[in-house]
Amino acid sequence: MPDLKKEGHRERMRTSYLSGAYEHLPDYNLLELFLSLIIPQKDVKPLSYELINKYKTVDGVIHADPKDLMKIKGIGECTAVAIKLVADLNKRALLNRNQNVVALNTITQADEYCMNLLGAERVEKIAMVTLRSDKALINVHTLSIGTINSSAVNIRKIVGIAIEDGASAVIITHNHPDGDAYPSINDINFTIELNAVLKKVKIVLLEHIIVGKDCFNITRDHPSFSVDENKT
Repeated sequence: MPDLKKEGHRERMRTSYLSGAYEHLPDYNLLELFLSLIIPQKDVKPLSYELINKYKTVDGVIHADPKDLMKIKGIGECTAVAIKLVADLNKRALLNRNQNVVALNTITQADEYCMNLLGAERVEKIAMVTLRSDKALINVHTLSIGTINSSAVNIRKIVGIAIEDGASAVIITHNHPDGDAYPSINDINFTIELNAVLKKVKIVLLEHIIVGKDCFNITRDHPSFSVDENKT
């Protein structure tokens, strides 16, 4: 006699998901549903528990090294690729949101643009958006790629790129992979120094935006900067 609890379990999970019932359920339930779609004919609940116990969250699972994932019994190359692909698709989807952006006229637009640009990154990156006097986008440059918690960039390099682009203004942005967008002392000092150097060549530093779980605008919130001069 069939086990009624297991009979049709995958179909019930799919139906429940499509009805929106999974929205507030634990990570392991969503992971179980995902694994059930890529690993046929196998109970994947124990595997979903093992993955969450090891990597703590769904975010940890999808950003795990595929080679490490394949060390877990029940995860082959195809499953590891599928898990990794979720993170890469999310990153690409965020970047796609910037494709049709032609200008950054407000702080909100700038925050959203930078969040889409760096919000899915797992290492610290520094980028610069160059703009014309009417806030139309010219280009986006990745200035530095650091480790999980550090990055460095040369101010002279930033100024050189801005001049080469013919920029009237720039937005600097970097991410804090730990999710805390609050600036460090180094972030503030870097911004003050960069602002001073850019002023000498008549380029406006509109914003330095730190991306974490939300955004922090150093140039807007730090008293060393003029609100009228730097607002978008």
